[in-house]
Amino acid sequence: MLENVPTEISPRREPDASTIAVDATPSLQTATSAGRLAGAAGIVTASVVLSRFLGFLREWTVAHQVGSNATTDAYYAAFTLPDFLNYLLAGASLSVIFIPVFTKYLAAGEEDEGWHVFSTVITFMTILLILAVAAGEIFAPHLVNITTPGFRSAEKAQVIFYTRLMLPAQICFVLGSILQAVQYAKHQFLVPSLALVIYNSFIVIGGWTLARHVGMTGFALGVLTGAILGNLLLQIYGARRAGARFRPRLNLGHPGFTLFLKLAVPIMLALSLTFTDNWIIRWFGSYLHAASITWLQYAKILMQVPLTSLGQAVGVVSFPILSRLYSEGKLDELDRTLSAALKGMLAMMVPVSALLVAQSEPLIYLVFSHTRLRGPDFHATGVALALFALGMFAWAGQYLLSRGFFAIHNSWTPAVIGTAVTLASLPVYRYLVHRHGYWGLALASSIGITAFMLVLFVVLNRVTKSRTVRSNVVFFFKIAAASTVAAYATWLVDHRLEAHFPWRSMTGAFVVLVIGSSVGLAITLLLARLLRIQEVNAQLNRLTMMVQRRLSRARRPEPAVSA
Repeated sequence: MLENVPTEISPRREPDASTIAVDATPSLQTATSAGRLAGAAGIVTASVVLSRFLGFLREWTVAHQVGSNATTDAYYAAFTLPDFLNYLLAGASLSVIFIPVFTKYLAAGEEDEGWHVFSTVITFMTILLILAVAAGEIFAPHLVNITTPGFRSAEKAQVIFYTRLMLPAQICFVLGSILQAVQYAKHQFLVPSLALVIYNSFIVIGGWTLARHVGMTGFALGVLTGAILGNLLLQIYGARRAGARFRPRLNLGHPGFTLFLKLAVPIMLALSLTFTDNWIIRWFGSYLHAASITWLQYAKILMQVPLTSLGQAVGVVSFPILSRLYSEGKLDELDRTLSAALKGMLAMMVPVSALLVAQSEPLIYLVFSHTRLRGPDFHATGVALALFALGMFAWAGQYLLSRGFFAIHNSWTPAVIGTAVTLASLPVYRYLVHRHGYWGLALASSIGITAFMLVLFVVLNRVTKSRTVRSNVVFFFKIAAASTVAAYATWLVDHRLEAHFPWRSMTGAFVVLVIGSSVGLAITLLLARLLRIQEVNAQLNRLTMMVQRRLSRARRPEPAVSA
């Protein structure tokens, strides 16, 4: 999938998405790419699962120590200004932006020049960050009036305090993203993957040990400490381990730095829904009933556990490979690899999205039973989770499709599309929040992100003249049909169980979830086989063969021991 491709991409048999790689008779280079993806996927998936678990534990600790009230709303709202600064400097995307720049020099055998560009980018961003954070600290009261206009004076004062405390963490996040990029480009995934693990761990530690004494300030202190240790100091070690060479430079006229700006500026200027969704929710949420922002935060973080553990891990490990394939001119292989990654992601995320919609409320009771949340909190968070889950596959899809654009050095197109979709979505947020309150925001979020993913898919395929469009669309409708039927059956089973079973407890909810999920998974696999969804069937066949091998080993008689 490439922009301005000089040659036509020849049609090939599509690969099995379960390998997220290439066809059954790949070249040596393709096999190497597949091997890299498989190895990296294991590291990244394990660390992402752990970090997402800790991310959930972070929110659970807030619910356990404080509950849901105006103070927790103020704490979550305080992330808006730091997040905006991070977005304004393309902090969350800097690793994605810098990888194509750096791999361009690696592919050309000019690694020393790559480190020269790395030094210039680090120096430039450090100066910019110090100035931006200082301005944010000074003007925080005025900016908070804009980000959360609906809060009362006491709540705004809390937002200002938490904002000033957490704002310096953005220096660590932005510089850490660049340090992670050079590690990804060198195919070193372990240290970058630990950043979120450490970050979330210290938020949990800060909340658990300090909340009883200083309230939500304990969590805010954990944010700052975790960012310094996990996102900055650890990443400095990882970059040095990858061979990084840094000297303070400001060679702003270097072609590599110019390319970096060319890729970064569109993201800095754009207003993509992937970043603005939380801001919009907090802005409208400041006018709603106390705890509305907290309910939406709890629901969204639960939705993100499977999203980042399964869906986004594919994008993380695929992107460096896609960038290198483009730099090496292997356009056909890039097209097939991206298509296989997309199918693999959908094969995981669509069924999970459907099951999460069907079982949202029992899941909330399972994870939040032993906290300060009460009946109305459980119901409100469950409704929000179901509506967020509707768009979960789209969150994962846009993550991968955006990286398809970035891999071919085209960051303007997703930036323009993201801004357009965001502006078009604002009336939807406004209408739904006025009609339905907090859960209208969750529904608007899913509608907006689904629209963004679909537009990205259509435009990317038109730009690249991809030969894989039809098979990708057919695959999506097949897996969506199977997942919808399975989710409805799961809901019926859960509904019957809930009528005769005390499920509003941790144990009861667990039983309902296990039985319902087992039914849903079995129906999904059965329909996948009937619909001949090759990617799901391939995974099922591998699992069957693995179980058979283990059973045969278990049944194999022990060799006789001679006297």
